Amino acid sequence: MTSPWHLPDCPLLRLGLCLRSHYGTIVAPGSTHRQTPAFTALPSAPRTALVLGAGGRAGVAHHAGALSALTEHGVIDLDALDLVVGTSAGAIVGAQLRSGLDAADLWEIAVDDTPGAEQRRGDDLFEPAWSTIAELMRRGVGSSLLLGRSLARRSHPSIPGVVHWVFPSGLMRVARHIDLDAHLPSEWPDQPLWLATVDVRSGRRVMLGRDRLPRPDLQRAVMASAAVPGVYEPVPVSGHTLVDGGVHSTTNADAVLELHAENPFDRVVIVAPMGLRSPAPMDPLLLTLRTWVHRSLRREVAQLEAAGIQVEVFEPGAAIARAHGLNTLRAGVAETAAQLAYTDTAGLLDRRAAQSEARDAKAPARQRATGDAADTAAA
Repeated sequence: MTSPWHLPDCPLLRLGLCLRSHYGTIVAPGSTHRQTPAFTALPSAPRTALVLGAGGRAGVAHHAGALSALTEHGVIDLDALDLVVGTSAGAIVGAQLRSGLDAADLWEIAVDDTPGAEQRRGDDLFEPAWSTIAELMRRGVGSSLLLGRSLARRSHPSIPGVVHWVFPSGLMRVARHIDLDAHLPSEWPDQPLWLATVDVRSGRRVMLGRDRLPRPDLQRAVMASAAVPGVYEPVPVSGHTLVDGGVHSTTNADAVLELHAENPFDRVVIVAPMGLRSPAPMDPLLLTLRTWVHRSLRREVAQLEAAGIQVEVFEPGAAIARAHGLNTLRAGVAETAAQLAYTDTAGLLDRRAAQSEARDAKAPARQRATGDAADTAAA
């Protein structure tokens, strides 16, 4: 039987722990008096990584809703995370979390409908990088070149500077009136934060905050991780030209393995706004894209599980995929996307809890049945 996740050959697919505690006693030689140990090792908290995937403006709001549900249900403690890995929209949210915001703050930003809410969310963060038709055409050529080099994901020879000057890349840029400090601090947080980007020239994934590059300021790092090639201008960092980490993977969850070898993780929680929990009727191109993301994510999950890590994945349902659509960068979707994500994630957690309770309730019945059968056999 053909798998429901089977895909035809499609050009779009190419785009694309604890320490064990020991409770013992100390007994003096020749004595039966039991003494309290001088020190008792307590179990450490499970080492947990949170992976936040790409998804445009809709993805940022999706994270707000999903994280609200996950924290309310006790799935994660945002203050006790040992690592946050963010890609594109996930880089924005990850940087906000590591800079002091919590799930409630993200929720308030996403669903805010008071005057000025769009500006506070950053819906006006970008403006066209061109002002004339001629400049648009030049940038169109440069952006196409950048997009092709980025998606190829292999080493390329350097392009002469004059070509970049004649054909600059990026159709959008940060608006001149924007004060980035109002949205995110420039200082890199003390807690571990990795932001996924891709070096256009080498085609290699670069994890800012992890790889041996001088750290840019946090704002610049987030801009690099979210620099969708062809849409936004690439971001130069320490001699590298960086674009959206989603070019490599929309989640980059396998990056956790780099640190796992040094200091093992017990669990990884993944929120993947661009994934799809199960196939369902929708626009064929949208279904192809979501299925590709899902299958790529499953490969990363398999790598993590093979390393002995417990992985919990939260992908959206079909209704959310349809609501996000193909253009996840459009403004005006925050409130709907956040509310849908909260309802979907909370519902999924409730169903999982109910299934767990049902299994626990059946266990005693099975044990009684086994005991009765043993008694009958003995008789």
